Amino acid sequence: MKKVVLVCNGGLSTSIMAKKLNDMGGNDYDVYAYGEQEYEEHLDGVDCVLIGPQIRYLLPGIQAKVGNDVPVEVIEPRTYGTMNAAKVVEQLNRMTTK
Repeated sequence: MKKVVLVCNGGLSTSIMAKKLNDMGGNDYDVYAYGEQEYEEHLDGVDCVLIGPQIRYLLPGIQAKVGNDVPVEVIEPRTYGTMNAAKVVEQLNRMTTK
């Protein structure tokens, strides 16, 4: 099971998306959601990081913290905005099979 950290600006939508990803990802992904104020202490041992589009400015800093071996991507705004977990699972599959 791959450990995924979802970093968003917080709020209910972050928890909803994480639950959807856990449900849809089956035994492939273990998704943990954190707000922009708390994510840093949870980056050790992650397999990939997804960032909500509203805080994409964090991308360079997160990439620097996790290193080149951990894929880090921003969720497409339309995908996140419609809570399209199936599209995000597709993104995770692509990220983790490189």
